Amino acid sequence: MSTNMAGRGTDILLGGNPEGMSAELIEREMFKRPLLTQLIFTYLEKGEDAAHEQIRRNSKLDDDLLPWITAEKARMDAALVEIEELQVMGYLTRILGEQYQLEYDQIRQVIRFVSSNNLLKAREYLEQLNKDVALVEETLRLRDMYVNYQRAQGDNGLLAQFLAEILFEQHYNARAALIRAILNGDEAEAANVVQTVPGIAKNWIDKIKDVQEGTKVEREEVWQLGGLHVVGSERHESRRIDNQLRGRAARQGDPGSSRFFLSLEDELMRRFGGERLKSWMSKGVLSSIPEDMPLEFGVLDRMIASAQERVEGYNFDMRKNIVEYDDVMSRQRVTVYNERRAILMGESVDYDDKIGEAFANAIAQLVDNYVENYVPFVREEVQRVVADFTTEATDAININAVVARLRGLLPDIIKIDKAELAQLSNDKLIDRLMVLVYENEENGANIYQLLQAMGRFLPLLPPIPNLGGLASRKSGQVQAKRNVQRDYVANVHNFYDEFVTDHVELPADERDEIWLESEEQLNQAFSHFSLDGLSLKTADFRQTRFAAQANAALRNLLLDTLSALDGAQLEIALKAYVSKQQDKWRKQIGEEEYRNFQRLLLLDSTDREWRDYLTAADDLRREIGLEAIGQRDPKVQYKIRSAQMFNNMRDNIEQNIVERFFFQVDRHRQFIQKQEAEIAYQTQAQDAGFQVVKRKKGRGVELRRDMPKVGRNDLCPCGSGKKYKHCHLKQDLAGAKSSGTNGQAKRPFGSPKRSGKKRRRRR
Repeated sequence: MSTNMAGRGTDILLGGNPEGMSAELIEREMFKRPLLTQLIFTYLEKGEDAAHEQIRRNSKLDDDLLPWITAEKARMDAALVEIEELQVMGYLTRILGEQYQLEYDQIRQVIRFVSSNNLLKAREYLEQLNKDVALVEETLRLRDMYVNYQRAQGDNGLLAQFLAEILFEQHYNARAALIRAILNGDEAEAANVVQTVPGIAKNWIDKIKDVQEGTKVEREEVWQLGGLHVVGSERHESRRIDNQLRGRAARQGDPGSSRFFLSLEDELMRRFGGERLKSWMSKGVLSSIPEDMPLEFGVLDRMIASAQERVEGYNFDMRKNIVEYDDVMSRQRVTVYNERRAILMGESVDYDDKIGEAFANAIAQLVDNYVENYVPFVREEVQRVVADFTTEATDAININAVVARLRGLLPDIIKIDKAELAQLSNDKLIDRLMVLVYENEENGANIYQLLQAMGRFLPLLPPIPNLGGLASRKSGQVQAKRNVQRDYVANVHNFYDEFVTDHVELPADERDEIWLESEEQLNQAFSHFSLDGLSLKTADFRQTRFAAQANAALRNLLLDTLSALDGAQLEIALKAYVSKQQDKWRKQIGEEEYRNFQRLLLLDSTDREWRDYLTAADDLRREIGLEAIGQRDPKVQYKIRSAQMFNNMRDNIEQNIVERFFFQVDRHRQFIQKQEAEIAYQTQAQDAGFQVVKRKKGRGVELRRDMPKVGRNDLCPCGSGKKYKHCHLKQDLAGAKSSGTNGQAKRPFGSPKRSGKKRRRRR
């Protein structure tokens, strides 16, 4: 009886599986890879006599293996000799060109694509030539094989493992081919396998036939006896499992029978009707029946079937409940994956519109918070901060934490005495801080805060320079301060020209007057920062005073210009400025790379937030059962909260896109430049007949010649028998000239470099 996994169950083949039994017999009586490795190592270390002695002591080895090992090593050594002259890629150019019937130029181009890991280009090139693309995989396999063989030289342990891996793979495939040939009745193929593969004796054909005949005889015997008889020690709670057990042999069309033995202590019987059956069997005639006597009653069968039905119904209800939870996640998963696939394939989605919508929503939210509803927005923030730092038991407020948290929204909060704030209750503290909010709105600080908030995803106003850092310089402080002042004022002027001038309707004279006044205030802030006596102790105080003066100058600039705009006009201006900056990057890195960056950003933002959402959804599912304590349906609450979390995830995706766009587009530009430089370097090296490889030890790369160095009068490596100068030299010169830089032709590979100096002739 043999088993073979099929689906969830195990099918039974009456009489046994001849293929599996033959493979098991060969595995048990023939050598394995470690034994072959030991034999090869002995042969390499101690010679042929020691190897014969090892074969004599081990019945699983055969004397025919030694000539096979010797021939394989000789073949690899012969290839290694040629590789030393031509390099690996040059050798592959010769042997694969003959095998796949490719011209010298064609196979050389394929080899160069593969050596530079441009596998896609290599396959496309072969498809254009109408050649088998399997050449690419074969090139990789042979390259790795010969490179590993080169590395194994000098270490007999590695060399033995290398040869054993190659030979054992061939032997293992031959074993499987022998079994298939005999079972299919192909004796000619079986004889050919035995004759060509060493280590497989002729008697293995008879052994496998004996196994096959034995299974046939045993199958007939089992068939005559009624086939497979299944004996069950208990009944499963699901009738489907019992039927699967009964059908182990029936699926092959073989006969069979089954019988189940149950006990009142079984799980199924104890859960459904066990006590009732015990009381029934302890009365009347049944009470005198021995415990080890089997009983067969129709009522028992009906009770067991009824119990199984109830368990199946219970399990169905559980699965139905799980499906209702899974259905919510399934719909969300389909939505996200469809959107992700559309982004990945570029189908039915406009990257500009999707990213533009994210920026539009972010800008609209900022304008609503800092312009349209500034007071309610800040009031909510103040109330939240005060509540966070209030102790519920004592109503004590941590004033220091409140001041530190609200310092960005309410800069003037540091001017208020903390002792005064500490004496106020929660409501009075909030009312006191709201006075600062109204002052911010009156003096235009909300506009300044709006532009600072936009700086999270698009730096508008340049950051205040840290002049206090000049205290650490030992010399050159004056010149460094002038450079910082010049650059900072220029950056502010650029923002004023690009944003304010284009979107604020002001006369030219008034616009210039506003800028000159702001420029003077900025210069005064720099001039008030004295370098005399500047030290690490005084740097913080002077930097704080300088930052306050510079911020005041910027606030005045914005108040004089942007305060005339309402919320809608300011929103339009900010959107236009963002679009203008995006167009600059589009022109700088090119349309194709700009779209690639957009695609990568959208995919990465979606994947990042989706992973976080899956974790949060799992946590919600584990905890949602507690809603039943509050007399709420957990499934309904799960659907509601899951929908809220899904909408929040979408908002987070847009926020992620907005915050990372302008900060990562510059990194993408740097990556493109680095990649283009590497490709140009590799292309130049390939045109010269070299390949760029990493060093085995240490960092960096090195150039290795991938083709033989050919002189003008040497034979051409294409195999034509002509001299190189009469064959491929002109073609290589033309190719080198077409790929040259600055109009200068490069030297063909292998040609000597001419010296720039003229030799003086002796007289």
